[in-house]
Amino acid sequence: MASVAGTREGKLPLVVWVLAAGTFLMGTTEFVIAGLLPQIAGDLGTSVSHAGLLITAFAIGMIVGGPTMALATLRLPRRLTLIAALAVFALGHVLAALSSSFGIVLAARVMTALATGAFWAV
Repeated sequence: MASVAGTREGKLPLVVWVLAAGTFLMGTTEFVIAGLLPQIAGDLGTSVSHAGLLITAFAIGMIVGGPTMALATLRLPRRLTLIAALAVFALGHVLAALSSSFGIVLAARVMTALATGAFWAV
């Protein structure tokens, strides 16, 4: 018997797996950096306390980005908003991974926080 989504009974649609993966990745991004601060500080040539601003920047980006992105994407289709949020999220991480500048990594963290806010808003 087919379900409403058109899948066989007992099998989850692909969109559920994508949403679960996005939720896991965004939750991990938020917290995993705390354990990597000494390595990140060393790679960026800064102190551990200064590298801690990367956590603060993400938190502020979420605080500001959550409501702001919810309002900004209110009239957009949900699927498009989720795809765009995941794309910006991935792009921000690629940018942060390839950069050796603290300022760029900080900006990338804010960008990923805004994308996370948009994702959670939807």
